[in-house]
This record gives sequence, structure tokens and C-alpha cells, in this order.
Amino acid sequence: MTTATLTTSDMASASSNTVGFALKQLGIAALHLGQALWTSLAAGVTPVHREETAQEAAQALRVFASSIAASDPGFASDLFAAADRHEYGDSA
Repeated sequence: MTTATLTTSDMASASSNTVGFALKQLGIAALHLGQALWTSLAAGVTPVHREETAQEAAQALRVFASSIAASDPGFASDLFAAADRHEYGDSA
């Protein structure tokens, strides 16, 4: 009868194939996922608010004045003048 003896020193040590290594990599991936989620949520909480320029506000007022010009031309005329004053200053 033949006996074969296998010693562990003969086997290649593969530390990347252990359960501990897999758990460590899983923990690192979970940490990165948590950081990415936190960053995306924090970015969503702080809205980017751009101030409306005087030209944009005046244009919006002119659009509204145009919509009521048929029913109230005097008020629409006042709104057009207000839009001009707002956009160009009181000297307009």
C-alpha cells in the first residue's frame, strides 16, 4: 500500500482567497458606497440658487404685462414702464 503525505508548506499561500480578505474588501466597498451616498445626499440638500438678474425680472414682468394688455391696457403700460425702470434704473 502506498501512502501520500501532503504538507501545507507545499501549497501556495493565497491570502487573497481567504474569508478574512473577502470581508476586508467588502468593508472597504461598503465604506466607499457610504461615502458616495453621503456626498450625493449632501449635494441634494443644498440647492444651487441663482439670483434672478434685473433683465430676467424685467422680461418676466413684460411677459405678464403683454398677457393683460388686451384687458387692461393702462395697467399693462404701467407695468412696461416699471420693467424699464427696474432694468435700466430710475433714469429711464
